[in-house]
Amino acid sequence: MSWENGDGLVPLRALANPLRIRIVSLLTGTSMSATEVAEELGIAHASASYHLRQLAEAGFLQQVDERPSPGGKGRPRRIYRYDPSSGARLDRANGRQLVHEALSTDLARRLAQTKLQRMSMDAEVWLDRTVWEEIVGLIEQAVALAHDKAGPPRSGDRVKVSMTAILLELDDVR
Repeated sequence: MSWENGDGLVPLRALANPLRIRIVSLLTGTSMSATEVAEELGIAHASASYHLRQLAEAGFLQQVDERPSPGGKGRPRRIYRYDPSSGARLDRANGRQLVHEALSTDLARRLAQTKLQRMSMDAEVWLDRTVWEEIVGLIEQAVALAHDKAGPPRSGDRVKVSMTAILLELDDVR
């Protein structure tokens, strides 16, 4: 089964599930196996394996290698990582509303886990186009920095954080 539609774009249905959004977010920082994802998210191995395969088939994850199973028994574990180039397909694909609904659901989970809120903002304002483009560029830089510097869970002096950025250019509906 392929998630691609007629024009070669990946539909957002693959991400329209809060658990899959968590998996993609987790794999932004490090490559992991289904066993590691299951342990980190507190889900069944079979569920983690299924969702990893679906996300890989949709092009959001890459299989990077296989590690020997602990103790050398059984099949080697498949290791997956986030494919940063997959983000370029998101804004051109159909079904954006499904992903926003899944993000909203996951954001509610993250808010419930909040230990310290560092920043929050909301604005529905009018800006000069140049100012708007500057803001978009700064947020793109912040998102790239978060993805580039993300690492494996619970290693070194790391802090678990949540960063959600949605910049919307609205219709002028009165």
